[in-house]
Order: sequence, then C-alpha cells, then structure tokens
Amino acid sequence: MRLLNSILLLAASSLIGMSSASYVTEPRQISSRHASFPKNNFIIEFSGSNAEADKKKLTSLLEDKFSDTTLTFGRLFNHDLMKGVTIQIGSKDKEDSPSSQSAASEEEQEELMNEVFKAVSESGLVKNIYPIVPVEGPNTEVQVLNEEIDIGKISPHVQTQVDRVHKELKNTGEGITVGIIDTGIDYTHPALGGGFGEGYKVRLGKDYIGDNYGYNSTVPEPDSDPMDSCPASTGSVGHGTHVAGIIAGKSANFTGVAPDVTLGMWRVFSCYGLTSNDIILDAILDAFDSGVDIISMSLGSFNGWPESPMAAVVERVIEKGTPVVVSAGNDGKLGAFTSGTPSVAQGALSIASFDNTKIINNVFGVKGSSETFAYYDSNPKIGDMQNGQLVAGDKNVGGDADACDVSTIPSSVKGKLALAKQSNKCTLSQQAINLGTAGAAGALLYNYDYAIPSTETVKIPFISLSDKDGEALLTMLKNSQNVQLTFDGKEEIRDAPTGNTVSWFSSIGGNYELGLTPNLAGVGGNVPSTLPQQLGSWGMMSGTSMAAPGVAASVALYLKQFSGNDELSTPAYILEQFQNYAYQAVHSHDDPNIETPFSQGAGLVQVYDALTQAPHVSPGHISFNDTINIEKTHTLKLTNNGDSIVSYQLLNNVSVSIEPYKDTNSYLFNEPAKFGLDGAKMRFSKKTIKLSPGKSVDITVTVIPPSTDPKLHIMYGGFITLKSQTKQTKDITIPYAGVVGDQRELPIYSNGTPLLTNSSEGQGGQIPVWGANDTYVYDRRANNGQPRFVITLANPTAQIASPVYNSRGRKIGDAFVDLEYMARTPSAGIGYTATWDGKYYPYFFNLRMPLPLPVLPGKYQIGLDALKWLGDKDNDNDREKWLSPVIQVK
Repeated sequence: MRLLNSILLLAASSLIGMSSASYVTEPRQISSRHASFPKNNFIIEFSGSNAEADKKKLTSLLEDKFSDTTLTFGRLFNHDLMKGVTIQIGSKDKEDSPSSQSAASEEEQEELMNEVFKAVSESGLVKNIYPIVPVEGPNTEVQVLNEEIDIGKISPHVQTQVDRVHKELKNTGEGITVGIIDTGIDYTHPALGGGFGEGYKVRLGKDYIGDNYGYNSTVPEPDSDPMDSCPASTGSVGHGTHVAGIIAGKSANFTGVAPDVTLGMWRVFSCYGLTSNDIILDAILDAFDSGVDIISMSLGSFNGWPESPMAAVVERVIEKGTPVVVSAGNDGKLGAFTSGTPSVAQGALSIASFDNTKIINNVFGVKGSSETFAYYDSNPKIGDMQNGQLVAGDKNVGGDADACDVSTIPSSVKGKLALAKQSNKCTLSQQAINLGTAGAAGALLYNYDYAIPSTETVKIPFISLSDKDGEALLTMLKNSQNVQLTFDGKEEIRDAPTGNTVSWFSSIGGNYELGLTPNLAGVGGNVPSTLPQQLGSWGMMSGTSMAAPGVAASVALYLKQFSGNDELSTPAYILEQFQNYAYQAVHSHDDPNIETPFSQGAGLVQVYDALTQAPHVSPGHISFNDTINIEKTHTLKLTNNGDSIVSYQLLNNVSVSIEPYKDTNSYLFNEPAKFGLDGAKMRFSKKTIKLSPGKSVDITVTVIPPSTDPKLHIMYGGFITLKSQTKQTKDITIPYAGVVGDQRELPIYSNGTPLLTNSSEGQGGQIPVWGANDTYVYDRRANNGQPRFVITLANPTAQIASPVYNSRGRKIGDAFVDLEYMARTPSAGIGYTATWDGKYYPYFFNLRMPLPLPVLPGKYQIGLDALKWLGDKDNDNDREKWLSPVIQVK
C-alpha cells in the first residue's frame, strides 16, 4: 500500500450507478467563487408521450419502494421534443425532515442512488437518465473601448462579406428573429433598441436564473425580464449584451451583422456566470416554442460525445427545421478533440474562431519621433510600464540568447527599460526575471505577434513587441544613446498580425465519433460590440462565443434572402451552402499551408457568396473516420440552381495534419496540438464537370490516406475544390478529414489509474492506495470508509462496466451500473471517482436484476472494463480491462 496526496482527488466527480445506455457524465470543476452545486440531481427523460402522467406513475412507484427516501421533483419537460422531469434524491433523517440530504453520508447517498435509479430504469417509463451538471459561462476577458476609437473601423464585416450584403443586396435581416441563450442583455442600450417587448428590437425571452445563482444560492429565481444589470464586482463582463450587439447592434458608428433582425434573449447565466444543463434545456425548448428562426448559443461543456442531453435536444430542434448555431469552444490549447457539447450535436453549425484583421493596440512613443509602437501587456498585475530610457538588455542584444544569463546583461539596465529579443535558449519569463534581477525597471521582449503571459515570478512590467518593431527600436539604440519612451495610455487601430487565421484558443475537432466539428468559422478574435452601460457600453472580446453570433446573424441574412423558399432554407442546406463558399485560412502567416478542417471546419463564412452563388454541393463535408471504420468512397451531388452553364475542374488541396499524441506509450495528447504535413490523395470519378442550369451530377471521391505509422494516429484533412472555369461562378470547396489508425488500439486509462483508494482522507491529507498484491479490508460495521476507485482517461470512452468477481474468479454481477459517455481528461483537468458500497447487481439468465444485493462476507475483486474508443459494446475484445486488488468484505 502506498499514499496518494489528497489534492489529486479534489473536485473529482463522484460517479454512481445508472441505467445501461442512459447515463452521460460531464465532470466539471466549478469556480471556487461559486456556491456549492447541489448533488444527486437528475433529468429523467420519459419514453411516453405524457410527461405529467409518467411523472405521477414514477412518483407512485418510487414512494412505494423507497419510503425512507426524499424525492423532490422539479422542472417538468412536457414538450414534443423532450418529455421528462428533474428529480433530487435524498435520505430522510430520523425526524423525516425533507431537507435531510446532508444527514446521509456520501456512501449512503451513492448506495441509495444505485438502488433508486436501477428501479427507475427498470420501470419501463424511462428513456434516458442524465445527471444535472453545472455549466460555467465562457471565461471571457473584455477590453473596454476608448470613446475616441471609431468602432466601425474595426468591424470584421469586410472579412465575411457582410458589408457587401448590406450595401449591394440591401439585406439587413428585417423580419427574421434570432433567439439567444446567454447571460441576459442590457436592452436599454441605445444600440440595442432601448427597451424590451412589443415594438422593440429585443422582443422575446425571459430570465431563467436570476442574479445571485451560484453566489449564495443554487436556487434559480426566474422572471419574465432578461435584463443584465450585473455590476463589475460580480465578475460579469456583459457576455450576452456583447453577443446581441454582434448580431443586431445599430448606432451611428457601429452596425451588427443583421442590424434589423428581432432578438429574443433567454437568460441562463447569473451575474456569477453559473447555470446547469437542465436550465439550458428549458431555455432551448422555450426559444423553439416562441417561433424564433435561428437559435444562437455561445456556451458548452468539455465533452465531445453527441449523446449529451444538450446535444440531443439541439439535434431535435434542428430536425424540426430551426438552425442552431453553437460555439465550438475555447479549449484549443488542450489539443485535438476539444470541441464541446452541444456544438457536437448532429446538424448544428459548430463554429470555430478566426482573428479579426484589425486590432486595437496600446501604443507607446519615442521622444523626438512621430512613430508609435504597438505592444501587448504581458504582466498587467504588476502595473503599467512607466516612461523611461531604453537600453540594450544584453551585451549582444539581438542574438539568440538575450538575457538568458544575468552575466550577459549590462549594468546600464539598472532603473532603465531593457530591450531583448525572444530566445530559444531560455523561456521568456526567465529573460524577464533576469532583467529584473539586474535592476531593470521594465522589460520589452520582441519577436512576438501576440500577448505572451508571464509567470507570477516576473516582478517587473513586461511587454511583448513584434519582431519588426523590436528591430526598429534596436536600430534607434544603435544610432542614439538617449532613446526615451513615453507610455501615455494611447490606443490605435492596427492590422492584426494574426488576422484571417484561426484563433489560438479555438477548439480543435473532431467530435468523439470522428465527425467534423467545428464545421464552419466566424470572426471571434478581437471583436467589438456593445456592453451593458454600467460596464462601459462598448468593448472588445475574443472567443468562439463571438464567432457563433456572427454566423447566426449571417444565417438570418440568408433566411431573409430566401424567404419563402423552403427547399433552400432547411438547416442542412444552409450549413452546406455556407460551407461550399467559405474562405480557407493558411496555418499561419509564416506557414502558407492550408489550415486543417479539424481547426477551421469549412473555413470562414463568406456571406455574400453564400447568398448569391447558385451552384450547390451536398454533403458539405466528408468524414472518412479512422482506418478500421473508413468509408473510402463518398458521393457528392453538384446541383446547378442558376440560369447559366457552370464548369469546374476538381482538385485536392491538402491541409496540415495533426499529430495528436506526445508519444506512442502514454498516448497523452499534445497540449497544444502539434501539426505536420501528412496529406491524403484523392481519386475523382470526374476530373472536369460542365453542368447546364437545373441539372445535377454525382461525383464519387475516393480517399487514399497518408501512409503514416498507424500508431501515431495522424489526423489528416484537406479540401476538395471545384475550381470554377467561368468568371461569374466562384470556386466550391468541401472539407474532408480522417484518422490513420485504429482508435480501438488507443489506451483509455492514464496516469497509472484506475487506483483503489479509500473514501476517507487519511492523516496529513494522504490517501492510501492499494497495490495489486495488497488486500483492502472493508468492514461494513465500522465507519472506516468504503473502497473508492480513481480514474483518469487518456482517451474518451462510451462505457465502463464494473463486474464483481468472487474468490473463485466467477462473475456474480456488477458493482455499478455502467458509466457512460465520459470525456477524456486534459492534463490540467479533473478525473473521476466511483465508490463501492459492498453491493452488486446480480444476473439471472443473462439479465441484470433491477435491485442490488449485499455481497456475503468474503473476498472479491472489481473490474473496470472500459470500452475502447469506437469499440463494439458486445465485443469483449474491445475492452480495456483493469482488475482491482482483493477486497475483503466483512
């Protein structure tokens, strides 16, 4: 037996037994500033057509079987798209107090839930059981804009052709309604109409959450008013108001993408940025019922399985004909397979982020010169850079090891502002630390085109500069010994060095079933828009949260353009049309290779082209899956909806590839992703096409994946391009993606887990861990903790089974009901825990019984058999198996 520090287990989600094929886990560590999120809350989805009647039947069944249990029913979903109810389960205390959940131990609660939900799942009433989980709002920073800045000059409308739609097509979205599910809105803002209700721009919606949810309470306080009046002291940044402005803002110097649409706002996040998935579900259904034409959602959770409840309901809304646009997520730094739910829902427009081509930069000047220099504050917590004299930060400044050694820093830096070049011989933080140690008053490090965050150990102001500006300052130093810098807080609009490329934060696909998400992109990096007036009225934010509403508003322009044409207005057709005419980014301005579809989807929306080009290709993208499940040949249908002959040449434009894993032993993800140049070849049934108006033609495409080592699981991609041979017709592109290798060969467990530990923390924060040759003694009569299993996942799994074996090695049943649809564990993320109560679910003629039985005293072992990625649940060879040490039960 060894000891494990308990900090490794903090905030791990406790998994309990659930019905087979119904339990979706979404572990989430919520911010410490939030109130404790209630446990043992679930969404019960009924299989019948009358939720009210099924609720009564379920209540009667559970009250008869569990008289010592408190069952609190909450939200009722009696909707065509969702029949269900929320329920909280607790144990009654000795006085039968209904607020007795805290009176029961964690182990007793888990035991109770195992019994209750097995009964629920065997009742014949239930289709799915989902845990109610917390969902945090996007962690978005805001840059309040100076009133002197002309906001219209940094609008991304030229990038997305929205300017042409407004000017040439006279289309501003009038008559279309966009429903937003977000943090609320300051509808009194002049650019957002000044009011709420009939006759105003913001006409629909409600508040599902209240201001204080997550602060001192997790009880929603709903009302009919979606107003966001949250002060800055709550941490609120006005996310929903910013989103609304991107869609429909309208003022003298600012125009949203669709400035004349009608808005609805369903507020689901409190001032403290917390909600839960059941609240979001209710808002989605209400927005759908209100008759909105589009739903825009800038929210989500880190889980790529399309089976989550939010993704499932989004898919149903889309099937009913309402497009749903969802931000893909801001977890790009965590590598591949980071697209979140519900953006992974089948049919959703899953949106990546491109950077704006314009940016507002802080600038400083040089005395005696009219030139200004843009910079990024990399250490804002220390304070602003002060005016001062610039000196060289190294005796050989401009070399490859500037300031990496204190001995090479001249004494002249003391009390001065030191200039140094980024080094590949030491970290930038070390450079800044060394300059501070040598006495510099501030550090200017160049060769960066974006903000470089410093560590807490950097104790001086530290700014990042571009290579061009750094070299210009270095030239000034060579020509003068008295270069004085002035920092006066000025801002200027500049060309963004990363403009029109995928934002660094944008989540990378695909989903866990290898579908292509994201599937489209909008501008989300450095986007100006409205803020609540108490927070400054105007500001800049970055995130896929900003990209999604821009695309939602683009869809509004599309629906306006084709109003009354049902054939061209289905969610599937709209997505395909925007994909057909999207702009593909290069990997970076230093790398001209095309960015992978796993990062940019089909590319950045080109709204004018999508609205004016008649030829159409379906499907809009292709997923070739992995090598084992590959469908090498797909059929594309090109339809000419125009009135002139079109002609194309077919090409294969390969993109950069992704090397998802650090090595072929641990198979831990590269965080951030690592890219390569492994491309696929394509065979086309036709190399050229000439098509008359009103005609269609099928094109078969066959992939030849790159011949890379299957153990590397290279993620390849590219774009099938129909190169137009006529001036009036634009090129059409269809993204494709696939994986070389068999996903079933990837390990599921990581970091030496599963581990057998104790549910009670030991002395000094140490938790014992039992090894393979140890015996865990579990005395049910003593209060010494229960066996607990700790799990981290290198890769996602759709199911973990938990067979219980007796001392003769015979399986007698299951310890838990299957754990399902579990996300991979990022390097900085939390894992999972499951506690065993000494009971098992027995089998009778291969059928698992609905209620658990206590095991007899004796020795047992518990297996945790994880289904391999894309494995077959009915194939025992598709399991990664782990067997616990012996557990002696008394």
